[in-house]
Amino acid sequence: MVEADSIVTTDLFVSQHMSVLRESGIIDIFVLITSLGSTPVTCLIVVLTAILCMVVRRPYVIIGLLVSTIGSTAFTFVNKMVFQRARPVDILLHEHTYSFPSGHATVSIALYGFLGYMAIRFSSRFVRQVRLLSLAVLLCVLIGLSRIVLNEHYLSDVLGGFLVGSLWLIIAISVTEWLTAKGKINWHMSWSKGQISLVWLGVIMVFVATLIYANMYQFPLLG
Repeated sequence: MVEADSIVTTDLFVSQHMSVLRESGIIDIFVLITSLGSTPVTCLIVVLTAILCMVVRRPYVIIGLLVSTIGSTAFTFVNKMVFQRARPVDILLHEHTYSFPSGHATVSIALYGFLGYMAIRFSSRFVRQVRLLSLAVLLCVLIGLSRIVLNEHYLSDVLGGFLVGSLWLIIAISVTEWLTAKGKINWHMSWSKGQISLVWLGVIMVFVATLIYANMYQFPLLG
Protein backbone atom coordinates (compact mmCIF):
# COMPACT_ATOMS: atom_id res chain seq x y z
CA MET A 1 0.00 0.00 0.00
CA VAL A 2 2.86 2.38 0.82
CA GLU A 3 4.21 1.93 -2.71
CA ALA A 4 0.83 2.38 -4.42
CA ASP A 5 0.82 5.12 -7.05
CA SER A 6 -2.00 7.09 -5.44
CA ILE A 7 -0.28 7.11 -2.04
CA VAL A 8 3.13 7.99 -3.48
CA THR A 9 1.58 10.83 -5.50
CA THR A 10 -0.19 12.21 -2.43
CA ASP A 11 2.95 11.91 -0.31
CA LEU A 12 5.06 13.80 -2.84
CA PHE A 13 2.38 16.48 -3.29
CA VAL A 14 2.19 17.16 0.45
CA SER A 15 5.98 17.03 0.87
CA GLN A 16 6.56 19.57 -1.91
CA HIS A 17 4.10 21.99 -0.34
CA MET A 18 5.71 21.60 3.08
CA SER A 19 9.07 22.55 1.57
CA VAL A 20 7.70 26.06 1.06
CA LEU A 21 7.55 26.51 4.85
CA ARG A 22 11.26 25.82 5.46
CA GLU A 23 12.03 29.54 5.83
CA SER A 24 8.91 30.27 7.88
CA GLY A 25 8.96 31.18 11.58
CA ILE A 26 6.45 28.41 12.20
CA ILE A 27 9.28 25.90 11.84
CA ASP A 28 10.65 26.77 15.29
CA ILE A 29 7.26 26.04 16.85
CA PHE A 30 7.05 22.65 15.20
CA VAL A 31 10.63 21.81 16.21
CA LEU A 32 9.48 22.31 19.80
CA ILE A 33 6.38 20.19 19.25
CA THR A 34 8.29 17.40 17.51
CA SER A 35 10.76 17.33 20.43
CA LEU A 36 7.94 15.97 22.59
CA GLY A 37 8.22 12.77 20.56
CA SER A 38 12.01 12.52 20.74
CA THR A 39 13.63 9.54 22.43
CA PRO A 40 15.23 11.46 25.37
CA VAL A 41 11.99 13.27 26.25
CA THR A 42 9.76 10.20 25.92
CA CYS A 43 12.18 8.10 28.01
CA LEU A 44 12.10 10.80 30.69
CA ILE A 45 8.30 10.74 30.66
CA VAL A 46 8.22 6.96 30.99
CA VAL A 47 10.62 7.06 33.95
CA LEU A 48 8.71 9.87 35.69
CA THR A 49 5.39 8.11 35.12
CA ALA A 50 6.78 4.87 36.54
CA ILE A 51 8.04 6.73 39.61
CA LEU A 52 4.63 8.35 40.08
CA CYS A 53 2.91 4.95 39.84
CA MET A 54 5.20 3.62 42.56
CA VAL A 55 4.59 6.65 44.77
CA VAL A 56 0.80 6.32 44.54
CA ARG A 57 1.14 2.54 44.97
CA ARG A 58 -0.23 1.56 41.58
CA PRO A 59 2.77 -0.42 40.25
CA TYR A 60 0.73 -2.64 37.93
CA VAL A 61 -0.11 0.39 35.78
CA ILE A 62 3.53 0.37 34.74
CA ILE A 63 2.96 -2.92 32.91
CA GLY A 64 0.49 -1.30 30.52
CA LEU A 65 2.80 1.69 30.09
CA LEU A 66 5.72 -0.54 29.10
CA VAL A 67 3.59 -2.72 26.82
CA SER A 68 2.43 0.37 24.93
CA THR A 69 5.80 2.12 24.64
CA ILE A 70 8.25 -0.78 24.27
CA GLY A 71 5.90 -2.82 22.09
CA SER A 72 5.22 0.05 19.69
CA THR A 73 8.89 1.05 19.55
CA ALA A 74 10.05 -2.47 18.75
CA PHE A 75 7.30 -2.96 16.19
CA THR A 76 8.19 0.35 14.52
CA PHE A 77 11.87 -0.59 14.34
CA VAL A 78 11.07 -3.91 12.69
CA ASN A 79 8.78 -2.22 10.16
CA LYS A 80 11.45 0.34 9.29
CA MET A 81 13.88 -2.47 8.57
CA VAL A 82 11.29 -4.32 6.47
CA PHE A 83 10.15 -1.38 4.34
CA GLN A 84 13.45 0.58 4.26
CA ARG A 85 11.67 3.59 2.82
CA ALA A 86 13.83 6.66 2.23
CA ARG A 87 12.87 9.94 3.84
CA PRO A 88 11.71 13.00 1.86
CA VAL A 89 14.35 14.79 -0.20
CA ASP A 90 13.80 18.19 1.42
CA ILE A 91 14.19 16.93 4.99
CA LEU A 92 14.92 19.76 7.44
CA LEU A 93 16.58 17.82 10.26
CA HIS A 94 19.18 15.09 10.00
CA GLU A 95 17.75 11.63 10.69
CA HIS A 96 19.53 8.30 10.36
CA THR A 97 16.59 5.90 10.33
CA TYR A 98 14.16 4.92 7.60
CA SER A 99 10.92 6.78 7.00
CA PHE A 100 8.05 4.28 7.34
CA PRO A 101 6.42 4.25 9.81
CA SER A 102 7.01 7.47 11.73
CA GLY A 103 8.42 6.73 15.18
CA HIS A 104 7.26 10.09 16.52
CA ALA A 105 3.70 9.49 15.33
CA THR A 106 3.78 6.00 16.83
CA VAL A 107 5.02 7.11 20.25
CA SER A 108 2.61 10.04 20.32
CA ILE A 109 -0.30 7.60 20.28
CA ALA A 110 1.32 4.85 22.34
CA LEU A 111 2.76 7.05 25.11
CA TYR A 112 0.61 10.15 25.28
CA GLY A 113 -2.47 8.10 24.49
CA PHE A 114 -1.73 5.85 27.47
CA LEU A 115 -1.03 8.86 29.69
CA GLY A 116 -4.39 10.26 28.63
CA TYR A 117 -6.01 6.93 29.46
CA MET A 118 -4.36 6.97 32.90
CA ALA A 119 -5.49 10.52 33.57
CA ILE A 120 -9.06 9.68 32.55
CA ARG A 121 -9.09 6.54 34.70
CA PHE A 122 -7.83 8.44 37.74
CA SER A 123 -10.36 11.24 37.20
CA SER A 124 -13.92 10.91 38.47
CA ARG A 125 -15.43 13.96 36.75
CA PHE A 126 -16.84 13.49 33.24
CA VAL A 127 -16.08 17.05 32.12
CA ARG A 128 -12.46 16.66 33.15
CA GLN A 129 -12.27 13.31 31.36
CA VAL A 130 -13.49 14.93 28.13
CA ARG A 131 -10.91 17.69 28.47
CA LEU A 132 -8.11 15.22 29.11
CA LEU A 133 -9.14 13.12 26.11
CA SER A 134 -9.28 16.22 23.88
CA LEU A 135 -5.84 17.34 25.09
CA ALA A 136 -4.32 13.90 24.42
CA VAL A 137 -5.82 13.75 20.91
CA LEU A 138 -4.65 17.29 20.12
CA LEU A 139 -1.12 16.55 21.28
CA CYS A 140 -0.92 13.37 19.20
CA VAL A 141 -2.18 15.18 16.09
CA LEU A 142 0.28 18.06 16.55
CA ILE A 143 3.28 15.73 16.95
CA GLY A 144 2.27 13.82 13.83
CA LEU A 145 1.70 17.07 11.95
CA SER A 146 5.12 18.35 13.01
CA ARG A 147 6.79 15.45 11.21
CA ILE A 148 5.01 16.43 8.00
CA VAL A 149 5.64 20.16 8.33
CA LEU A 150 9.35 19.57 9.01
CA ASN A 151 9.41 17.15 6.04
CA GLU A 152 10.81 14.43 8.26
CA HIS A 153 8.17 12.02 7.00
CA TYR A 154 5.62 11.57 4.26
CA LEU A 155 1.93 11.74 5.10
CA SER A 156 1.55 7.95 4.83
CA ASP A 157 4.47 7.49 7.26
CA VAL A 158 2.62 9.48 9.91
CA LEU A 159 -0.69 7.74 9.29
CA GLY A 160 1.10 4.38 9.46
CA GLY A 161 2.67 5.45 12.75
CA PHE A 162 -0.74 6.41 14.12
CA LEU A 163 -2.04 2.94 13.23
CA VAL A 164 0.90 1.16 14.87
CA GLY A 165 0.64 3.33 17.98
CA SER A 166 -3.12 2.76 18.17
CA LEU A 167 -2.62 -1.00 17.90
CA TRP A 168 -0.26 -1.11 20.86
CA LEU A 169 -2.32 1.40 22.83
CA ILE A 170 -5.34 -0.88 22.49
CA ILE A 171 -3.25 -3.87 23.60
CA ALA A 172 -1.85 -1.93 26.57
CA ILE A 173 -5.26 -0.68 27.68
CA SER A 174 -6.67 -4.20 27.34
CA VAL A 175 -3.89 -5.57 29.55
CA THR A 176 -4.41 -2.80 32.09
CA GLU A 177 -8.17 -3.32 32.17
CA TRP A 178 -7.58 -7.06 32.66
CA LEU A 179 -5.32 -6.28 35.62
CA THR A 180 -8.00 -3.94 36.95
CA ALA A 181 -10.63 -6.68 36.67
CA LYS A 182 -8.27 -9.00 38.57
CA GLY A 183 -8.14 -6.47 41.40
CA LYS A 184 -4.50 -5.53 40.82
CA ILE A 185 -5.29 -1.87 40.10
CA ASN A 186 -7.63 0.41 42.02
CA TRP A 187 -8.20 3.65 40.15
CA HIS A 188 -10.21 5.29 42.94
CA MET A 189 -7.95 7.28 45.19
CA SER A 190 -7.70 10.61 46.98
CA TRP A 191 -4.75 12.60 45.73
CA SER A 192 -2.75 14.37 48.42
CA LYS A 193 -1.21 17.79 47.87
CA GLY A 194 2.23 16.18 47.80
CA GLN A 195 1.22 13.75 45.05
CA ILE A 196 -0.36 16.52 42.99
CA SER A 197 2.79 18.62 43.45
CA LEU A 198 4.84 15.64 42.23
CA VAL A 199 2.73 15.47 39.07
CA TRP A 200 3.25 19.15 38.34
CA LEU A 201 6.97 18.84 39.08
CA GLY A 202 7.14 16.10 36.48
CA VAL A 203 5.28 18.26 33.95
CA ILE A 204 7.73 21.12 34.54
CA MET A 205 10.72 18.79 34.16
CA VAL A 206 9.38 17.47 30.87
CA PHE A 207 8.70 21.01 29.62
CA VAL A 208 12.24 22.15 30.47
CA ALA A 209 13.76 19.02 28.91
CA THR A 210 11.72 19.61 25.75
CA LEU A 211 12.92 23.21 25.49
CA ILE A 212 16.53 22.13 25.92
CA TYR A 213 16.24 19.35 23.37
CA ALA A 214 14.43 21.58 20.88
CA ASN A 215 17.25 24.12 21.13
CA MET A 216 19.82 21.38 20.48
CA TYR A 217 17.63 19.86 17.77
CA GLN A 218 17.85 23.00 15.66
CA PHE A 219 21.61 22.74 15.15
CA PRO A 220 21.36 20.11 12.40
CA LEU A 221 18.97 22.29 10.40
CA LEU A 222 20.01 22.19 6.78
CA GLY A 223 20.56 25.36 4.84
